[in-house]
Amino acid sequence: MSGRTTGILSTGKVKHRNTRYLGTEETTNGGKQIIPPKKRFKEFEITKPVRYGGITVLFDLFTQYGLIELLHGLIPRRGLPVGEVFASLAINHIIDRETLNQFSKWYQDTALEELTGITPDKLNSTNLGAVMKTCGKIGPVGIVDVCIELFNKIKHLEAESSTLIYDITSTYFYSTKLPKARLGYNRDDNSLPQINIGLVATKNKGLPILFRTYEGNITDVRTVEQLIL
Repeated sequence: MSGRTTGILSTGKVKHRNTRYLGTEETTNGGKQIIPPKKRFKEFEITKPVRYGGITVLFDLFTQYGLIELLHGLIPRRGLPVGEVFASLAINHIIDRETLNQFSKWYQDTALEELTGITPDKLNSTNLGAVMKTCGKIGPVGIVDVCIELFNKIKHLEAESSTLIYDITSTYFYSTKLPKARLGYNRDDNSLPQINIGLVATKNKGLPILFRTYEGNITDVRTVEQLIL
């Protein structure tokens, strides 16, 4: 470290003295020598900047509350680990919401490769789709069990609350063979068959406690009636 020291003499004149850090003085075999400092920061080469910040904080929360290990146990599969993949997808959805086609490109610019041990080339849309299909193999009951177990892991974060928030949305399909996909009021102003999805969450933390799918032609009011009854 180098610096400049300023002193004021009794005569009123200002005198400057330059100092420079050369290292530490050590005695070896009866003689003294200067051990130079380690590399300065400017001497390091930056090979690849990645995003840490919120990425690392969110992944640490997934790990801290045991959500990744829980997913491993509930949705076993060979190949890409379900826990790390779903955690990465969730973090992406929270921060940037990239499509599956763009996910690998987004992933490689973050610290997730270091955190998960998964290289970006393995997270193409085909492999991500294969991981999601694993959820289909456990069936609707299995998916509900996963949701319940995940909620039980984090429900202690929610303080006592007497208020719940309900919201409904719709998603449309090009397929015509889905039993619940029907023509109805469409928020995107298209004429494709759709299903409605209702979600109930806590007011304070926004923790999801219930979700349900409905036929695409049901009105919002009817979904509330079915939910209560």
